[in-house]
This record gives sequence, C-alpha cells and structure tokens, in this order.
Amino acid sequence: MSQLLLAIGLVTLSIFIHELGHFLVARWRGMVVPRFSIFGIGKPIVSWKWRGVEYCICWLPIGAYVMVPQLSDLGSFEGDVPEEARGLPPASYVSKVLVALAGPVANVIFALLLGCVVWQAGVSVPAEFNRTEIGDVSRELRTTDGKTVPGPAAAAGLQTGDVVLKIDDKAVANFQDIISAVVLGSQAAPDGRRVSRVTFEREGEVRTAQVFPELVGPEGFRTLGIGPRSDLLVEKIGEASAAAKAGVRAGDRIVAVDGKLLSRREELREHFQKKNTEPSVLTLRRDSGEVTTSIVPVKQTVEGQSLYLIGVTWKIETVRVHPTPFAQIGDAVQQVYHTLSSLLNRKSDIGVRHMSGIVGIVDNLQQVATVGLIPALAFLIAINVSLAIFNLLPIPVLDGGHIFFATVARILGRPVKPAIMQNAVAACFAMLLGLIVYVTYNDIRRAIQYRRDDRPAAPAAPKPAEPSSQPAPAK
Repeated sequence: MSQLLLAIGLVTLSIFIHELGHFLVARWRGMVVPRFSIFGIGKPIVSWKWRGVEYCICWLPIGAYVMVPQLSDLGSFEGDVPEEARGLPPASYVSKVLVALAGPVANVIFALLLGCVVWQAGVSVPAEFNRTEIGDVSRELRTTDGKTVPGPAAAAGLQTGDVVLKIDDKAVANFQDIISAVVLGSQAAPDGRRVSRVTFEREGEVRTAQVFPELVGPEGFRTLGIGPRSDLLVEKIGEASAAAKAGVRAGDRIVAVDGKLLSRREELREHFQKKNTEPSVLTLRRDSGEVTTSIVPVKQTVEGQSLYLIGVTWKIETVRVHPTPFAQIGDAVQQVYHTLSSLLNRKSDIGVRHMSGIVGIVDNLQQVATVGLIPALAFLIAINVSLAIFNLLPIPVLDGGHIFFATVARILGRPVKPAIMQNAVAACFAMLLGLIVYVTYNDIRRAIQYRRDDRPAAPAAPKPAEPSSQPAPAK
C-alpha cells in the first residue's frame, strides 16, 4: 500500500508541475487564470480565492489542472468558466505559445532535477543486466498463439558467451537495450518474416547474424530467445543441506558442474533434475583459487512440484551506476522516439494496446517503487519526459494543439473560426477519451495478469525497458 500511495503521489506531483508551468507563465504574461486545482480533478471539495485566482482541491485525488480561457479562445466550449472570465480579449501569439510550452518545459526541468538526485545517489542495477553477454539461448519457445517453435537465436547460431554489440545497427550498452531494441524493432525480411540484425563478438571476432524473432507472452512482444549471463554466487547455505554437507560456503562462486561451464543459475537446476540422486562434481571459485567437491541433491517438494535441490540461496550481484542528468533525459527521449516510431510503423508489432494510461503508469511505478525510492525517481524521469513529448503533439486539447491553432491563426492573419476549433477539439476529445478508456482497460488487464502470474518486480534500470511503460497522451 505504501508503494501505491508513493506512486500516486509522484504521478500527481508530475502533473501538478506541468500545470504549475502553465499557471506561472500565464500569470507572467498577464493572462486571466480564474481557477487552479492544485490537487485532484473534478468538482472542488474546498476552494479559496487569492489575488483573483480560485485555488481548489478536487474530489478525484490525482493530477491537477489550470484554467486559462484566453489560451484557446473557445468561448462557452470551455465549460464551467466563471462569468467574469468570459469575453476576454484574445492573448497574443507569443503568450499562447509560451503558456502552452510552459507545461512540457516544466516537466523537463523537473526531470533534470530528479536526474541530479539519481546521478548523485546512483541506481543499483543487477550486474547481469548491465552487460550484453548472452548466458541463455533457448532451444524452443512457446509463442503467443500457443505454438512451440525453435528458438530464433539458437536457429541463427548464436551461442552462450557471445557478446551483443548492436541490434539493427544500433549500439546496445546493456541487456535492457537489447530487449528494447528487439521489442521495438520493425525490420522485415524479403519473405515477410520479422528480422533483427544482430552484431556480436565471439572469441575476439565480430560477426553478424540475421535472427527471426517470434512473438511471445500475452502482449505479443518480439523476442530472440536469449537471456543474460548470470553468476552463480552463493549467498546462504541451508542447514543440513546437500550444499552444507559438500562443504560449499557462502561467497563461493559455482563455475562448473561435471566439467561443464555454467552461465546461468537455471542450468544447475536442470542438471540436477536430470541426474537426480547421482553425485555431481561442482567446481567452485573460492578466494583466489578453485576447489572441487562432490554433491548429491536432495529431493524436495516445492509448491507441489518434486525438485532435486542442494539448498543454496543465490546472491544477485548489483552495480551502482551514476548516469548524468542529460544522459537520463537523452535515454528517455530516445525511448519515446523509438516507441512512437514503432507505433506509426505498420511493420512493427507495437500497437496502441501496448500503451499505458494513468492506471498503467501508477502500476508500473508502484512495481519499481518496491525496489527503492531512487529507482522510482529514475522511472519518474522517463514519465515526465514522455508527458512533455506527448503533450507537444499537434493534437487539439493537448499543448501542441494550442500551439498549432495559434500558429495557423498567425499565418492566416485572423483567428480560427470558433466553430472549426470547437469541432476539432470535440472530435479529438472524443478520440482521446476513447483512447484513455481503451488503454485503461488494457492497464487493468495487465495488472490482473501480473498479479495472477505472481511475477517478481522487474529489475530497475535508469530507463524503462518496455513500451508499455510509455504513457498515452494525457493532459
């Protein structure tokens, strides 16, 4: 519950910052601001007037809004505009543009301030996700439509130990970059199949392979069927466990079993399920040397499933990264750009169904907040940059729409007819409302599916890895 309240509070703060930008610049330019809801939307619970502005707190406890009738010149279409604020003279072109830009700019400034905090504090990232070495190459995959197919990476000849350098000729710095590049990819082979061009290094030689991704999971995301290399570092040993009897210690790193080098923890479990109670030889890296020991797993029942286990708890190693504020902003801008590009590209598998509204944003932020406050702030940077960019789209009812209408009027030398503006705003408002309903439905569906699967929270990184973390246009 505390993470949920924190997520709601951070998203509400971001929207408040956006509206505060509009408010401050509107007042600076001498425009009339009859109302400013500093918390919540809908009907006011309490309100008070100060210096000609009605400040209020509203019933729906998320977001904020500022009323600037002179920004759009929509007259009675503005709705519940106080009588004294009707019939005002139109604002100048410069004032309209500055006020419309002020909200997105405020979000970017807020993101930069958050970036300074994250830069100084640093973000802990799982070490295995902070590199691009392949540790797992799936031989088979189960696709979204329920078919079992060969793993794309395995079929293309990728191997454990390969280090990925580029996806579709775009450099990748960590495994999150690989995931995003593949998911947002839109390349297609001459025969129509999805394709990703993977540049990788193997034994000092740079190679390139064409990999044909498959769609997996309920959301139908592209995947190559690879996973990062994970270290088998022992954190704790169970009392009277097979590992304790074999002399395994906390801090040992298991590097091989029966002479086979290990690159992921699941390999060891799979090995024991096949050998059952037969002894295996573990190779351990301890201090500065290596030791070997014989071990026999013990059969245990876990969640109704019989497994052969050795009784160790793995330590997930992390590294603390300190990305600069501008690097964080740049990463977020790139993520939004690639997401929008994928949305507009018919060859991409990313659609409106993958976008998130306010419910999805809060849910994603809540999941990240379970890792810690700093990862939540890092994620909030991406949210603020996304809100800024989406609100600058030239769509009526968004900030970019205000700039568009003001620019058209400037070019024509006369105001756009109110009827045209009202019809355009009404049509776009209806479309936006439909979009909000649609993405909210998908947000709720994903949240239910997430909790039904009882998956652990995704590792926090300085930027989001999935397009579903990108919000739909909101104002």
